Amino acid sequence: MPDLITQSVAENYISTSSPNTTLLDALISNISQAICRYCKREFVSTAYDELYNGNGGRRLHLRHYPIITVQSVRYRPVTVIKIINNDTNDNQQARVQVTSTGIQLTRVASGVAHSESLVSYASYATLIACVNQINTIGNGWSAQIQGDSIDYSLWPSADLWVAEGEVGIAGSGQGCLTARGQNAELKMHTYELAGYQYDARRGWLLRAIPYTDPELLHPEDLIWSPGINNFRVQYTAGFATVPLDVQDACAVWVAARYWEALRDPGLKQESIPGSVSRTPFSTMPPYVQSILATYRDHKVLEFGG
Repeated sequence: MPDLITQSVAENYISTSSPNTTLLDALISNISQAICRYCKREFVSTAYDELYNGNGGRRLHLRHYPIITVQSVRYRPVTVIKIINNDTNDNQQARVQVTSTGIQLTRVASGVAHSESLVSYASYATLIACVNQINTIGNGWSAQIQGDSIDYSLWPSADLWVAEGEVGIAGSGQGCLTARGQNAELKMHTYELAGYQYDARRGWLLRAIPYTDPELLHPEDLIWSPGINNFRVQYTAGFATVPLDVQDACAVWVAARYWEALRDPGLKQESIPGSVSRTPFSTMPPYVQSILATYRDHKVLEFGG
């Protein structure tokens, strides 16, 4: 998670010519994370690749906002590769798993587990390159392109992996699919959605005219068709520059925690003769909370959306 402020910004708030930079860096990172958790959102501009359940409504709430750009909205996942291990005599188990870096094939023969060399996206950039490599492994493995074999052959193999799935669960692979004597089907969202707009500030995708997606129910139904993980959205959201008041809030909290850490870390409260008692900011300072309150995400998402 990116930091909300730089070290130089934090140093302006602690007013010392020789700060403990190791402590300062740790506090900046920790408090940046605490602020994002409190606000239930990210502030730094970030690219996202996520799956969503169609909810039957006209709006689809994205998990991150404000939206900066939408690179693609795709739907209807279809099988693009089938992988099978036909050596059922020697292999009692065979599985295929899509990971963040490639396709992993594993098998168990006479109680011994074997992991084949990873078919990496970096080395095999297209689906057909992955298929060709799998067909050279041996040990019972074979693969083939499905559907539009001419078109799908040159699709990027890295598109098999989606960074976030249902309700923002990180690492949304396609499971560890059995392939012993039967096909493990690897799917990809291949249909590009055309009839949509987006509300950048609210983080909504809107079904809207012009409607040019006849496969999605009826032309008059401007909705996100119900389904499980049937939409894939690639977009960039956040702020190109973290808002100045959020930077201010982060720096104030960092400064408070910095000076606490240099004093007695077990201190709960102290009274100084001639002054009011002071309670260290072991939790969020009130000033910081007042600023961040306007940035908290209070929306309730539909299940899976």
